[in-house]
Amino acid sequence: MGRHQRVHDLPAGFGKTMARVLSRMGRDDFYETVIDAIAPLIPCDFWIMARYEEAAKPCIISESGMAARAKSAYADRLWRFDPLASTPLATDGHRAISLRNLCAHGPLDRSYARYLDVDLGIADELALLLPLNERSFLALCLDRHREAFDDGELRLASEMLDILLEMHRQHVALTVERQVARTSSLAGDAPAEILILSADGTRLFQSEGWGEAARQAFDRPSVPDHVLRGDRRVILGNGGWCLLRPASEGTDPLLRDAQVFVLRKEAQDFASRLDRLARLYGLTERQKQIVRLSLDGHHNASIARQLDITVGGVKNHKLRIYDKLDITSERELLPAFLTSL
Repeated sequence: MGRHQRVHDLPAGFGKTMARVLSRMGRDDFYETVIDAIAPLIPCDFWIMARYEEAAKPCIISESGMAARAKSAYADRLWRFDPLASTPLATDGHRAISLRNLCAHGPLDRSYARYLDVDLGIADELALLLPLNERSFLALCLDRHREAFDDGELRLASEMLDILLEMHRQHVALTVERQVARTSSLAGDAPAEILILSADGTRLFQSEGWGEAARQAFDRPSVPDHVLRGDRRVILGNGGWCLLRPASEGTDPLLRDAQVFVLRKEAQDFASRLDRLARLYGLTERQKQIVRLSLDGHHNASIARQLDITVGGVKNHKLRIYDKLDITSERELLPAFLTSL
């Protein structure tokens, strides 16, 4: 009888809801769909989705009812007192945790407690933690204004995480595959190796031949850190190898602020390739100079100083370049450069 009762406790349509979660794996709205699936079982007044990284300010990805003032206060300084920011992911016991339980290990900072009470107006928060890599995790936070989450809801959240964590792992794999496929399409016919780093420098993906390509290009098994940290969009290596930094696309929390690098071997040097681009699209000598400096990571003011023209003049030249290349922004300049080869 008890078994039948537990079955009937599931809300009507729950199976369709979970099927929808499965269908959104690899898509930017996957985690919002997860929250939609949880809400009928563990009701909340609003929710917050944030990414936490070791020793860094958390990034609020999205939310359903956080006032602008509360968000600003948190981002300015109060995040330092958020107990989630120092929560380890090492044990299963830390996967589904409530603010009430965190407070049992020690009182909250006074200013943060006041922030929760006055600015957010919450009595309790239930956080489901999903690891992104060894130094960061995504927190799906359910918030209530008046009552705490009870032990039964915490147990239910932990049970659901057994399913959600596997969905999350598959979603991460699909998201990386999608970015790799998009990046590979930019690389053209030349053999390409791909590296994706998170905002904190953790490797999210590395193609099988990356190490050997890096050794040939830079005489070491990895690309030098100062090269990866720089702003240049195109870096020339040895033996015709070229390191490219295309823009990461998508709003998924995994790839938010991620850096994508492509190593490919070219038959021509950079200057020859730039000359070919100029001939194909009728770029003037000045426009060639601006393309070169842009791909080297220079912003408009820096380009203006080097070419002894005004910032407005740089902007006007760029608009003409975009028109000739049939693009709309500098974000599309590198893909246009690559696909013209």
